[in-house]
Amino acid sequence: MGFLDDVINTTKNVAATAGKKTDEAVQLSKLKIKESQLNNDIKNKYEKLGEMIYQMAKSDKKDDNAFALMVSEIDDCFARLAEITESIDRLKGEIACPNCGKKTKDENAYCPSCGTKLPVREEPAAEAPEASAEAESDNTDKKDGE
Repeated sequence: MGFLDDVINTTKNVAATAGKKTDEAVQLSKLKIKESQLNNDIKNKYEKLGEMIYQMAKSDKKDDNAFALMVSEIDDCFARLAEITESIDRLKGEIACPNCGKKTKDENAYCPSCGTKLPVREEPAAEAPEASAEAESDNTDKKDGE
């Protein structure tokens, strides 16, 4: 029964690998959707900020608190976007060069574009779903608050 056991084990391994790859593709798609939503939120907040500045200039009335709050909200969006981008990179097995910003495989020790030594990623790829869940929770909380 050695041959049959080998076939069964190979089939199990293929099915497990296919399931893992499918899960990664679904996670990547969800993260890309969140990335797109955040970029849209940032664009909308920039528009609101522009309107606010225009109204302040037109009325000579300064509302520093509202201005600071809007800037803070934009900064928060950028922070969440950075987390999502990091999760996407982790799922793709990529890392951004701290010097030139080009993305390369995370197993590379040096950036192929500029030669800068790349940082070693400490967290395993298995933590990407947690970051995804946190980003989803943050985005859901934000939408509930709007």
